[in-house]
Amino acid sequence: MELDQKQSQEFINSVRSSLPAHASQSWLNTLQLQKITPTKVFISGIPHKVYLYEIKTNHESLLKKVLEEHFPERAPFAEKRFVYKVGCNAARNKAVQTEFDLNQEEFAAKIDNPAIETTSSSMRIEPAECKTSLTLLDSYIPGKRNLLAIRACKAVVDMPGIAFNPFVIYGESGAGKSHLLEGINNELQLSTPNKNTILVCAEDFLNNFVTHLRLNKMKEFRDMYRKVDAFLLDDLHALAPSTKCQTELLYTINALRKKKAQIVIACKEPPAQMKNLSAGLCTKLESGLTVDIGIPDIFTKITILESKANERGIPLNNELAEFIVKHINGGIGRLEGALIRLGVHASLLNEELTIELAQYALKDWLDKSVQKANQEKIFSEHFTEETAIKIMQRVCTMFQISKEGLHSFRRDRKHTKARQAAVFLLKELTTLSLNEIGIIVGRNHSTVHATLKKVRQRMSEDDFFLKQMQSFQQEFDNKTVTQKSSGQKHYYGF
Repeated sequence: MELDQKQSQEFINSVRSSLPAHASQSWLNTLQLQKITPTKVFISGIPHKVYLYEIKTNHESLLKKVLEEHFPERAPFAEKRFVYKVGCNAARNKAVQTEFDLNQEEFAAKIDNPAIETTSSSMRIEPAECKTSLTLLDSYIPGKRNLLAIRACKAVVDMPGIAFNPFVIYGESGAGKSHLLEGINNELQLSTPNKNTILVCAEDFLNNFVTHLRLNKMKEFRDMYRKVDAFLLDDLHALAPSTKCQTELLYTINALRKKKAQIVIACKEPPAQMKNLSAGLCTKLESGLTVDIGIPDIFTKITILESKANERGIPLNNELAEFIVKHINGGIGRLEGALIRLGVHASLLNEELTIELAQYALKDWLDKSVQKANQEKIFSEHFTEETAIKIMQRVCTMFQISKEGLHSFRRDRKHTKARQAAVFLLKELTTLSLNEIGIIVGRNHSTVHATLKKVRQRMSEDDFFLKQMQSFQQEFDNKTVTQKSSGQKHYYGF
């Protein structure tokens, strides 16, 4: 039974509405129900193997239930085998151009075959078909510190080659330099479909230069980069080891400026502070506009993180986003990595995203301020150990026996009552388990469990023993601390 798009979409909508609020739904975005046979159900469009594992582990029973409702004539689905296909059915258009690969044989093939176009016009993007999949400037989340950079980028798109040329963006890794370069490149192509643009990483530019130089094809190399309407270069610092390549870049910039082609360059530091950058290239870059993209403030980071979580279908609330941003140092890339780890962790375990889960899943990334919970746990464990020692000493004094006598197997009334009192008080005044209590008193788990039953029976029959235990508990007066320590044991291993 082949299924059409409408039937598949109705099935997916029903699954989406049946999922718990905290469950990840990103795997449903590209899912397709393809075919139902007497023995199998074929499902495609699973974006990643991780989601395949999640579906088979946590959601296959839900899929069967929804299928029973939508296709009762094909039931029972409990006996059918589900066949999953990983990978989206429709290939997405890439925003970044990839015509400069590091494969030297491919370079040589392009050079030797003049029919192959080397400019980005051969990869022209149709606005109506793929606008939603492109990185555009409007998708860059603005903040107080990057507002100038964003507005300058829009001015470059509106007046290419006139507004600011060359235009240099610098800032730390993860601040969004590559995002802005892609946005400028894509918007230039969308505004003027015939415009030839090149967006290339400096490392690719360097490798391309070396390859053409070795093959004695420098004319083709220069035509490749100098016959464009916009030249965008990312990670300028990668050219620092090669003075020859820097010289070639300087000549390329000069040639492009003469024809009023737009030049945009991104780097980690301003040109004047970049080590091993030639004086001529530095001067040329500083002749245009140089803008610091800045470090996003906390509120901007939170907005960015929530936006990325929404794109990936990860149910991230504002409180958790604020916790991640405040306690993980680094750029947006590091925050996105933390988001992915948290989303996958919660997805595979099918647990709700909480701060406690984040403390466990991201414990190696969190800063020192989050260690307060760990310190409280350490204090709790230290307090429990000190309390246990005091309990054992006090019991020995109360019943006038030695420490060795308390651990012995003597069964007279005095030693029996002392051991029962020790077990009861350790259980009531600490967070120790029965196994841990057994280690302290020299008995096994089952013996401790049986002793607790006998203590409660003795307390109901022996008023003097009951008053002794009550007096002992009041003396330590740590019931509140014990409850606090006990609560921490449920924090995902903290």
